[in-house]
Amino acid sequence: MQSPLGSDLYFLLRKFGGFNLKRTFYTAALVGLCNASLIVLINEAATEIADQKTPTIVYLLFFPVLLCQILLLRLSNRENVTGTQTFVHRLRMHVLGKVLRNDLLTLEALGIGQIMRTLNRDSHVISQAMLALVPVLQSTAVFIFAIFYLFFLSLTAGLIVSTVGLLIVAYFSKNARERFVTLDNAWVEEGLISEKMAEFLSGFKEIKMNSARARDLSLELLHKSRDVSNVKAIALINLTNNYSAVQVLVYILVGATITVVPILSDTFYLEVMPVTTTSLFVVGSLTGMVQALPLLSESKIASQDVRRFLAKLEGLSGSEARASKEWHNEDIKSIAFENLSFKFKNNAEDHPFAVGPVNYKFEPGLAYFVRGDNGSGKTTVMRLLTGLIAPDSGKILVNGRIVSPSDSQAYRNLFSCIFSDFHLFGRLYGLSSVDDERVKFWLNKLGIAEKVSVIDGKFDNLNLSTGQRKRIALMVAVLEERPIIVLDEWASDQDPPFRKFFYETIIPELKALNKIVIAITHDENYFSYADHLLRIESGQLTEDFHP
Repeated sequence: MQSPLGSDLYFLLRKFGGFNLKRTFYTAALVGLCNASLIVLINEAATEIADQKTPTIVYLLFFPVLLCQILLLRLSNRENVTGTQTFVHRLRMHVLGKVLRNDLLTLEALGIGQIMRTLNRDSHVISQAMLALVPVLQSTAVFIFAIFYLFFLSLTAGLIVSTVGLLIVAYFSKNARERFVTLDNAWVEEGLISEKMAEFLSGFKEIKMNSARARDLSLELLHKSRDVSNVKAIALINLTNNYSAVQVLVYILVGATITVVPILSDTFYLEVMPVTTTSLFVVGSLTGMVQALPLLSESKIASQDVRRFLAKLEGLSGSEARASKEWHNEDIKSIAFENLSFKFKNNAEDHPFAVGPVNYKFEPGLAYFVRGDNGSGKTTVMRLLTGLIAPDSGKILVNGRIVSPSDSQAYRNLFSCIFSDFHLFGRLYGLSSVDDERVKFWLNKLGIAEKVSVIDGKFDNLNLSTGQRKRIALMVAVLEERPIIVLDEWASDQDPPFRKFFYETIIPELKALNKIVIAITHDENYFSYADHLLRIESGQLTEDFHP
C-alpha cells in the first residue's frame, strides 16, 4: 500500500532523512493527545465554573499537560529541523559521490543543469515540505483525538463533524490531484528554463555581440517563462481558491453543528459549549492540514523528479571501483597504449565517430607535441589518455602493467592537466602542505606575482585575463608534482614574449623534472622544442617525427 506521504517522498525520507519516521509519527500523536487533553480540561473547567464550582483538579492537571506539550513540541521541532538539514546534506553528498565515482561521459549524459536542479531546487522544495510535515501530522492527530472527544460529548455532533470534515479533506485532495498533473508538467518546463538561463549567462559575450541572437534567445525565454508562470499561477490559484473554500466550509460546519444538532438531539443544550469549543479546535487542525497540501503537492513532484534522476544516475554505466594505490611513490618509466579504441555509442549517424586503434608509448623526460584539426579526435584521445573516459577495447599500461578498472583513479592521479576549458579553483585544494616559498618562486617565474598572491592556501585575486589564469593553473600543476603534465592549447592565450618563454624555458624545465610533457599545440614555430611531434587525424594517432 502506498504511503500517505507519497511513495517517492516516503522513499527519500527513509533513505536520506536524518530522523526516525516512526518516532516522528509517535511524537506527533503525543502532541495531538496533549492538545486534545487540554481541550478536555478547558471544557471541564468551563463547565465547573458555570456550575459555580472551583476546578481544582483541572488546574492541577492543566499545567503538567501544557508543560508536556511544550516539551514535545520543542523535541519535535528540533528533530524536524535537524532531520531536514541532514536530509539535504545526505542527498547532496549521495549525488556528488555517485557523480564522482562515474566517468566524464556519465556527467555529460546527466547534464550539469539536471544535477544542479536536484541539488538546489528539488532538495529545497522537499526540505520545505519536511518542515511542514510535522505540523501537518500534529494537526491530523489533534483532529482525530478531537473527533473522538466529540463523539464522547455528542454522538450526533461527532458524526456530523467527522463526516463533513473527511468530505472536505477528500474534496480538496481530489482537486489537488487534478492540479498535480498540471504542476508536474510546469515543473519539467521550469527545469528547461533554468537550463536556458544558464545558456544565456554562459554565452553572454556572444549574445552581446549579436543583437539578433540576443533578441531571439530573449524572446524564447520570455515566452517559455510566461507560459510556465501562467500554468503554475492557474494551478496554484485553483489550489488556494479551494483552500479558501475549505475555510468557509469549516466555519459552515461549526454553524451547522450548533444549529442542526439541537434538532436531532434534545439534550444538546447541555453540551453546546464544549461541543462548540471542540469544533473550533477541529476547524483549526483541519485548516492546518489543508493549508499544507499545496506545498506537499509540490514536494511530491520534486520527489518524483529526484527519484527519476537517481534512477538515471544508477542506470548509467561507468561506475568505478575504489581507487588503489599501486603507483604511489613509484617512478613512472612509461605509459603505453595498446590497440586502444573508443566509439561514441549515442551518435545517431550510421557511422559514428571512432578513435583508434591507438598504439603508442610515452616516456619521462620527453616533450610530446600533439596537433590535429578540429574534429580530428584530439579531445577524445586526450580523455582516453588521462583516464577521463574508459576505452571500449585495448589496454593502457603503466610501467608495463595493465591499468585495471580498480586502478582508474590511481592512474588519473598520475596526471596534472590544464584543459582548454579549464577550471581554476580559488584554493590550492589537495596541496595543504605546499611550501610558500615554492609558490612565490613560481608566481614570480610566471610573471604574475604582482597580480595575485596565495594567503592561507587561497588566491586573493582571480579577476585576471585568461592567459594569466592559465599561468596560475600551470603553477598549480607544477606544485602537484605529478609525473605527467598535459597542456591543451596552453600557450594560445599568452602574449608573444611569454609564449616564447614557455617553449624555450618552461618546457625544458618540466622535462628536467623528469616529467612526461604532452602539449596540444598548433604553434608550428616552436615544434622544434618537441622530442616527438604527434598528429591526430580521423581518430588515428601517428608520429610526424622523433629524434
